[in-house]
Amino acid sequence: MSKRSATTRERAFRNLVRGPKSGTLRPWRNSATARLRGNKMALQSNSRPRQTYGFEEIAARAARMAEVLETVKEAALRPDSKKVAPRLNQAQVANVLGITKSAFLHGVDSKKYPSGHALPGKTMYDMADMQGMARAAGLRHQYAPGHGIVMTVANFKGGVAKTSTTVTLAQYLAQRGLSCAILDMDPQASATTLFGLSPYLDVTSDESVAALFYNDPPDPVTLARPTYWPGIDIIPSNQHLYGKEFALAAAAPEWGGQIFEVLAERIEPLRRRYDVLLIDTQPSLGFLTSTAVFAADHLVVTVPPSNLDLASSVIFWSLLRDVMEQALKADGHAKRWEGVHVLLTRVDDTDKSTHFIRKLLLMGCEDWLLPDAIPATRVATTAASEFATVYDIERYEGSYRSIKRARELFDKAYGQFTHILNDTWDAWEANASSQAAVSAPVADLSETDASVEHSNVAAA
Repeated sequence: MSKRSATTRERAFRNLVRGPKSGTLRPWRNSATARLRGNKMALQSNSRPRQTYGFEEIAARAARMAEVLETVKEAALRPDSKKVAPRLNQAQVANVLGITKSAFLHGVDSKKYPSGHALPGKTMYDMADMQGMARAAGLRHQYAPGHGIVMTVANFKGGVAKTSTTVTLAQYLAQRGLSCAILDMDPQASATTLFGLSPYLDVTSDESVAALFYNDPPDPVTLARPTYWPGIDIIPSNQHLYGKEFALAAAAPEWGGQIFEVLAERIEPLRRRYDVLLIDTQPSLGFLTSTAVFAADHLVVTVPPSNLDLASSVIFWSLLRDVMEQALKADGHAKRWEGVHVLLTRVDDTDKSTHFIRKLLLMGCEDWLLPDAIPATRVATTAASEFATVYDIERYEGSYRSIKRARELFDKAYGQFTHILNDTWDAWEANASSQAAVSAPVADLSETDASVEHSNVAAA
């Protein structure tokens, strides 16, 4: 995140909307007001010809709004218009490592940990330093390298924090030494934008996740590009992905049930490159999202505690059942996940309805409902307005207790996923060991049989 203070950024946004004397966005606002007045006068006088809108007008407005977005991003990220990962102080580093600050300082004195970067009155650590210390401390599971786990975040409804959950979970895991890749499977490309990329200017179709659905797709490793956050790469998205929905639908009769497994097959090389692959999906359950769901080892469904979101989640489970049934009828494989998890997001514990919705979800989801939720905080809201997350903030203009508390709640919720991932790697490692143990005696017996046969031949 830019080092510029929030106060300066707010001033930039105000100036952006007001516009200088020469006018930045102000003429648009004034012209819009003038048009509204003109329309009113035209209706009154009935003298203005009828105005219609088609392709040219929509295309022009799309281009204009893209310019607006880029202008806002530039104002948010000045002076260099590039996002940078935040630095951590000694207390934050100790918290990530799961030790006390005094134990960490003792480790620095004994050269166990690096000394960091000395600044006036404090010592800070880059995110790359944090990753190295986390790995040295053993926070990364020994079976993780070469055995990537795929997590897909999905829901039928929009506005349920799928993208923010995907991005902040990746940031949490990367801090703890895991290598992560994000696949942005939403044509709206919100995750791509959060990482400081313009879907319209910085990403072509051949460089986007849409290329994975070409007839002759590239190596997915070549599509993953580094981000400002060490340990996180992204395969970005843009509007070109939208057309792949229709392409998959057209290919479905020929491919049969295998159409749902196309993404799983094509991202297999990424499992050997990254520890965790996080897939952000669009708010639907069409072919694109279905391929992402079928590619997952773990399915994460985000649900805010409201009646509408609860009702939408019911539809999601019903539609997912129908998709799985459709895949089976088309001779596809029976999909099974290592885990299915329901994560409450944007939770305000002061709202009485939150507890009621939680009880209803617990009745329906039982052990799928994760006990710790993602909170609704002003810190996260402020960060989102600046194309950032709660983990991006290095300096907060508000109370230090507010940012500390917000991070503690996010850490607690995402700590659940650390246990989930480690349990999966434990199971995979145990399964691999048992398979090796079973195959070893077979090899020994075959060698024994061969030697006996050789002895018999020699004796004859």
